[in-house]
Amino acid sequence: MTNYDDPFLADLALRMQSEDSGVRRVAVMELVDSAEPEAVELLILGLKDDDSLVRQEAAKVIDEFEAGDMTEVLIEALMSTDEHVRQAASNAMSDIKDPRVAGSLIQTLNSHPQDPTVLAGVLRALKPMTVPEAMPLALQLIGHADAEVRREAAGVLGYLRDPSTLEALIALGQNDADSEVRRVATGTLRYGTAEQVAMPLIKALQDEHWQVRTEAAATLGRLGAGAAVKALMDATMDPYWQVREKAAETLGKLGDSKAIPALGKCAKDEVCNLRKAAIAAMGEIADISAMPYIQYAMDDPDPDVRKLARWALTKLDTAA
Repeated sequence: MTNYDDPFLADLALRMQSEDSGVRRVAVMELVDSAEPEAVELLILGLKDDDSLVRQEAAKVIDEFEAGDMTEVLIEALMSTDEHVRQAASNAMSDIKDPRVAGSLIQTLNSHPQDPTVLAGVLRALKPMTVPEAMPLALQLIGHADAEVRREAAGVLGYLRDPSTLEALIALGQNDADSEVRRVATGTLRYGTAEQVAMPLIKALQDEHWQVRTEAAATLGRLGAGAAVKALMDATMDPYWQVREKAAETLGKLGDSKAIPALGKCAKDEVCNLRKAAIAAMGEIADISAMPYIQYAMDDPDPDVRKLARWALTKLDTAA
């Protein structure tokens, strides 16, 4: 073990060699007061400790260290037999944003193809790095048996924004058995063009899970997909208000006056968030046919709805 010049670290190092697990546990807890790169060696000791409580305390300390200094530690922690350590390392992986470590992360993917926790954690770290070298493995891993791995692999492909992966992401969003995987894959389609992905997103508005339908409605808004107006109008009658809200917001972005009657119904919904979204959308469209609905909203019990109604009226006046 390193001989530390810092008296504080030297004391921690001594206590972490104690035969008393309680002493070692307290020493690990005090690593938070250092969180310097020199203390990483002590953190590794804690993560490997024979006592599960010591390992769990070490896992809690992980987030206190700079992620860039922790790559090798986190990879090692992902392979721990202690679930608390593995989960903490997996969560912390997303904070590593230095592309220079991408090579070692990709090597880890190749070295541990059977461990879902390792694969998901490393993919989570690779996502914001947007390194093209990760694409082949991510494409391979969207077919993995573990849903979390498939979800993180889809996220990597989404960040890379490579048009050649759209077909695979569309298929994943339509066919995966896990609703969260479908949701993430659906969201990645925002990086395509409306011509490429509008129809799959319209289909996703019929998905059996409301979160996928919500994601599809939001993504259509980011694309400006005018072909989706009719499907989005239908989505304003979805059983889940979250879907109705996103559909209303997207209709406002698309600016098609044909949506006014559907938005007018939403403006009288019992959910105030939906009423606000509908009034805001009608203000964005700024068509005179929205006037009765906006005037009705001037007496809404929610002050935010009334405020939006006043704003929407000014938009109509400007457009007149």
